[in-house]
Amino acid sequence: MKKFYLLILALGFISLGYAQEKDSSAPRNPNYRALVSRPSQKVKHKKDIEDFRLFPNPVTDGIVAIHTRKNLPKAISIYDVLGKEVLRTKITGKTLNVSILNSGIYIIKVTETDNTSTRKLVVK
Repeated sequence: MKKFYLLILALGFISLGYAQEKDSSAPRNPNYRALVSRPSQKVKHKKDIEDFRLFPNPVTDGIVAIHTRKNLPKAISIYDVLGKEVLRTKITGKTLNVSILNSGIYIIKVTETDNTSTRKLVVK
């Protein structure tokens, strides 16, 4: 009886070995580096804006203050959760009027010279 169980067990392992056999007719591509695309030019990564502060968050009165170390003019883009741009403006001061936005969650992208910061903005 033990020999019968060992025979069944051996046949099971042998059949599993054949189930794992690779298909030799399938084309092979041993050069995986060819599948990776690389940018043709060097990409310059933008830095975060130094001492970037955005408040109040959540916004309740329609005005948000944006402070940075240099306080230079800023380009502002606001996107909804689907990625659609809902507001684009430039500010020279520290306050941004977002009263035209409906209540919800947005992504705000602030660009000052060559530096960019992105944050979540909640409007109530």
